Parts: sequence; C-alpha cells; structure tokens
Amino acid sequence: MRIRVASLADVPLQTGLAVRHEQLEIALFRVGDEVYALENACPHLGAPLAEGYLAGNLVSCPFHAWEICVRTGSVQHNPSICARVFPAEVVDGEVFITV
Repeated sequence: MRIRVASLADVPLQTGLAVRHEQLEIALFRVGDEVYALENACPHLGAPLAEGYLAGNLVSCPFHAWEICVRTGSVQHNPSICARVFPAEVVDGEVFITV
C-alpha cells in the first residue's frame, strides 16, 4: 500500500522525522532531494532512529551510535544486521512510502 506521509519541506536535513501509519512508526531521512524511510527503531535496542544525527547517508543511533545506512538499512560495523526499510518517493513535493 502506498501512502502519503509528509511534505518534503517537513523532512529536516541533519536528523529524521518520525511519522506514524497505523501501528507502525517510520523515520524519514532526507539526503538532498531524496527521502529514505526506515522503521523508527534501531535493530540493536530499539532506539528512535529519527532522533539520530544524519551525516551523508548514515544515521547514528542516538543511544549507542550505531551507524545505519538510510538507503539500505544495513548497520555499518555488521552488515548482516539491518533496519527495516520502506520504499519511499517524492512526487510534487510530497513524500510517499510503500508499506
């Protein structure tokens, strides 16, 4: 299912934006004009990824500084561990994700 979750202008550049769809909390990250969507829970201990610092395409978990690629969801020091990723696209300034 494809749903609108935010306007591109609402997604900050150096951190994330938490949005909710039903019972699912999603962290949106903006890299240039692209937006990426991850489940808003670090795969380590569930920290809210939207509160992490974004540098390039890596978000640092606010609890233990695990670096997670917002494009792929992979954890940098252990690529076998991944955060759940949702396809995202920007259309006419609006952000849509597929859940």
